[in-house]
Amino acid sequence: MIRLLALVALCILVTGCTGSPKTGPFARKRGKQLPPPYGSGTPKPQTQAPPKPIGNQSPLGIASAEPTPPLPPDEQPLIPPKLGSELMPAGGPIPGTDPGIDGARPPFRRKTDPPVPPQPKSPMMDPPIAPGAAPPANKNLAELKALVGTAAAVWRNVNTYETTVTRRELNPKGKIDTDVVLFQFRKEPMSVHTLTISDNGKGRELIYYPAKHGDNLYVKLGKGDPFPGAGFVAPPISPDDKLVKEKARYSIRDAGFGTPINKLGGWVAALEAGKIPAAALTFDGPVQRAEFTEPVVGVTHKLRPTDDPYLPTGGTRRYFFDMTRDSSGYGLPVLVIATDATGKEVEYYLFEKIKRPAALTDANFNPDRLKKKR
Repeated sequence: MIRLLALVALCILVTGCTGSPKTGPFARKRGKQLPPPYGSGTPKPQTQAPPKPIGNQSPLGIASAEPTPPLPPDEQPLIPPKLGSELMPAGGPIPGTDPGIDGARPPFRRKTDPPVPPQPKSPMMDPPIAPGAAPPANKNLAELKALVGTAAAVWRNVNTYETTVTRRELNPKGKIDTDVVLFQFRKEPMSVHTLTISDNGKGRELIYYPAKHGDNLYVKLGKGDPFPGAGFVAPPISPDDKLVKEKARYSIRDAGFGTPINKLGGWVAALEAGKIPAAALTFDGPVQRAEFTEPVVGVTHKLRPTDDPYLPTGGTRRYFFDMTRDSSGYGLPVLVIATDATGKEVEYYLFEKIKRPAALTDANFNPDRLKKKR
């Protein structure tokens, strides 16, 4: 009897342990259900406020009670979401990219302009030059060469000319000489005849024809000249004589347009060779001068103390060329002005009423003409 009761009690106990897990002493406790997509089942609606952080836990570790508002259409998130294999573009991964795990990749980004390479910083950066345009220094040189080339070409085709010259210059004795002369010139053979027509020195006449009459000056004195006075024909005298050099700034041998043209051409060649500073010669372009009705083309030459013996302390010489096509002075330096280092004028030569060619023969350069009365 006792054994039967013990067997019935054991059956009842076994039946209770194998029943519903929700009851009994061996019932298992269920863990917290994870929300999707990490768990299964349907999440229960939230009926109370989200839990507050405990201890020193950051509030960022707890999900917000309100969903994060979407970003504007053009704004990208700081940390782009991963794309799963189910969001892979059609055709597979984009060439040249690494799909990573499960085909994940950064989101597609729009093309942007290529990055601009860093530019060297310079406090004195030159302004940009338009394509095909010459730099200012090269342009200046090109214009100077073109002007001198034109003048040289014109001068090569001139053998005789006549002009009226206004001369104002500082002579070696430190005095300013001013006069106006009728100037006749022949290049081959080199011959010069001048007649002063201004009140100062009026009637003074000079002839130089070295090929036929020797390297001498033949002079007839004019108004205001020392004893024996106007009309006197002086004995022949060398251009290098002291009496001549102390009254004239330049030698008669330097007469003619060829001298200023050749000198300026030499300086342009020196500029091109880098033998003088780039700012020494400047092409000024068309300039309106009171002496002319039409603009003339100017060139400014800044001289250092050692550049010109006639400007021992340096200075500036300006050339003005007649570039009017139908002018008788076309291509020639019709005005030359020089100032010393202080800005004082020491040379002024104005050429007007140019006639070329001029009907000049040996008779115009014969010293015997000086003996004739006018």
